[in-house]
Amino acid sequence: MFVSSTIDELAPERQAVRDAVLGLRLIPVMAESAARPHPRRDINRAYLRESHLFVGIYWQGFGDPPGVEEEFECAADLPKLVYVKQPAPDRDPRLAAMLARIQQDARVSYRIFGTAGELRHMIRDDIALLLSERFATPEPEPDPQLANVPAPSSPILGRDAEIAQLRKLLTDPDVRLVTLTGPGGVGKTRLATELAGLLAGAYPDGVRFVELSTVTTPDLVGAALAQALGLHTTAGRPPIEDVEAYLRNRTLLLVIDNFEQVAEAAPVISRLLSAAPEVTALATSRAALRLTGEYTVEVPPLPLPEPNSDYSDARTGAVRLFVDRARAAKRDFALTPQNTQAVIEICRRLDGLPLAIELAAAKVRVLPPPALLERLRKGVGTLSGGARDLPVRQRTLRNTIAWSHDLLTPAQRRLFCHLGVFAGGFDLDSVDALFGPDDVEPLDVLVESSLVKQEAGEGEPRFRMLDSIREYALERLRDTGLWHDAHAANAAYFLALAERLELLLGFEPSAIERLETEHDNINASMNWFIDDRDYEQAIHLSWLIWVFWWLHGHVEEGVRYLDQVADEASDLSEQATALLLVGTGAMAFVSGDLDRSQADLTRSRALLLALGDDGNVPAVSGVLGTIAMRRGLNARARELLEETRLLGERFGKEWVHSLYYSRMGNIALSEGDTDVAARIFEEGLEIAERSHDRLGAVVDLYSLAVTAITTGDVDGAEAYLREGMTHSAEAGDRGSMAFWLEAMADIRIRQGRLDRAVRLTAAARTLRSASTAVWLRSFAPEWPAVNGGMPGLRTELGEASFAAAWARGSQDDLGSAVRFALGLDPG
Repeated sequence: MFVSSTIDELAPERQAVRDAVLGLRLIPVMAESAARPHPRRDINRAYLRESHLFVGIYWQGFGDPPGVEEEFECAADLPKLVYVKQPAPDRDPRLAAMLARIQQDARVSYRIFGTAGELRHMIRDDIALLLSERFATPEPEPDPQLANVPAPSSPILGRDAEIAQLRKLLTDPDVRLVTLTGPGGVGKTRLATELAGLLAGAYPDGVRFVELSTVTTPDLVGAALAQALGLHTTAGRPPIEDVEAYLRNRTLLLVIDNFEQVAEAAPVISRLLSAAPEVTALATSRAALRLTGEYTVEVPPLPLPEPNSDYSDARTGAVRLFVDRARAAKRDFALTPQNTQAVIEICRRLDGLPLAIELAAAKVRVLPPPALLERLRKGVGTLSGGARDLPVRQRTLRNTIAWSHDLLTPAQRRLFCHLGVFAGGFDLDSVDALFGPDDVEPLDVLVESSLVKQEAGEGEPRFRMLDSIREYALERLRDTGLWHDAHAANAAYFLALAERLELLLGFEPSAIERLETEHDNINASMNWFIDDRDYEQAIHLSWLIWVFWWLHGHVEEGVRYLDQVADEASDLSEQATALLLVGTGAMAFVSGDLDRSQADLTRSRALLLALGDDGNVPAVSGVLGTIAMRRGLNARARELLEETRLLGERFGKEWVHSLYYSRMGNIALSEGDTDVAARIFEEGLEIAERSHDRLGAVVDLYSLAVTAITTGDVDGAEAYLREGMTHSAEAGDRGSMAFWLEAMADIRIRQGRLDRAVRLTAAARTLRSASTAVWLRSFAPEWPAVNGGMPGLRTELGEASFAAAWARGSQDDLGSAVRFALGLDPG
């Protein structure tokens, strides 16, 4: 350290400098150090050539010419620390001019001091800092083998949209930090490495890749960064300072992979970006880093095909990945029309997660897709045996999820396990009701950690777990010993929800849509009651939601549940048995099994009458009357329907009146008396609308349309159909909408508007529920359709026009099909 000053006026200060420098185990070089009889100028220049740092201490004197200025100028290439003592009332003008020039030099540290003691502390700290930044670790070049981006072992598939979005972000000069988030196994690392390779040429200093999966504590992040960059760190100071020094003057992309387990060290990235203004960072983490200026991009699962996609339409990102990895495992594997549906269902069951798909595809060595799918239906735990060069945490899907789970606090783990009970997602109200308001904060952490996904949409937020994550949560729940209590509480919650919504079904579309939203949870509750042998609660739930089953096309589902209860339950009370028979009989009727329906409803009617439960008899007698009418037993039908009317009046059930009139009108129509039938249907419609019975109104309007078309009144029939479709839509009646569209298509044929008839027919077939049972078909008279059908329309329209109209209808959803049928969309 070369120390420059005038000797006579700054003796205490020069001693303070000597003490500070020696205390740092460095060598101070001062004028009095010279012991040889050489000219002072030569000695100073010789010392300066051997020195690493220039320290100037000035007060008032300039020294003998050329004074201290020459020493300063001779040290042109050295870092300089300059200390000026104040006050200085008699400062030499030459020194004042020199100091004024020094103050304008940004390369020089210029500081003011008052006493020798103050100077001692200043110079000790400043020299230590300067040495750490400038001398101890000159900016090293990294070891290329450590800094290189990992080479991908296979092409990336299904990520074109994400790559385009992220390339735009990462080359935007205003974007400094991008974090890829998503659940384990979704492909964050693979996407990051792909981007690193693609963008290497976009940065003058290229790309550096840092892998943090083996770092276990935030304190070790700096060392891990330095090691990954190939830096030789300095003992006695934080490694992050070496990283800062290395990055400070570089323009590059820094990719930091697997940050989630050291999330508390996230401020390190902000520190690096502040120190290195030309560095852009790309991080991967299962949760956002929560840093200022961070752009978070959630990596979605791979695109999935629709369940019934044909062979030619099934080549989405998920299926392409499965086929590619399956071929790597079994060279002759190919996607065929015979295995396509199994492959699609495998990819859907695995939520489009690339890791899960890769693990599954590797199994085709021994299991063809249908057999693999059957095993997956028993749980995704079978997905193990990943490539040996994968990290241990990714060799099975379970390990990948466990990696995220183990980073949670005990409270967060408890909530995570319990949320697995939800089979179809959940909202904040259900979390609050089942776990309490204090669990909202842990839920936020689970969302950030990508263990729970917030679904897009307006209104109240809704959340769900991917199936593979939910399966792991349930596994951990079983380990806690709270399995039964958690499932019982969940089932009780959704039973209570169904009780609140029951009276609104058929009247308020929002009520039935809420049940559709909770459909999987309702099914899980039903399954729980049955598995727990709580059959009476299962029957109770079925009574609460039968309208939902009918209107939304879930009739077969209801049949399955009630038949299971009937097969398993052996000790039901007579009341529960009667109600169960009502349910099985009504579902059998809607499904078209009139023999089963009549047998069960006859038994239930006898039990209800014996129990004195006359309030439930009208509905049973009404359906029995309809069965009698369908079999041509009109006298018996009238007798049963009269019982329905009388009991309905006694118990104040106006909707039973509507049922009575619609049945009686059908009898008149079957006997050819269209005038009487129309009058009765109008009476039934008036009663239904007065009692807000949308289901009854739908039946009466369809029956009036049939009556009108039977008499040749096409316009009148269309008017009734239009009104009926509106009522049906307002009631949330999805299951019957295809029924209405088919009738409207027949109207268009009669009007000669053949292209519209083809489109409506195609839409009806596309929208037809997987359930073959449509409740309206069981209660309304049959539509007298014209002859010819689709082959006749194809001939009359011509192949090209027919195909175009059919294609349009096949693309219609429920809303667009109804708008087109009602003329609200001219098409």
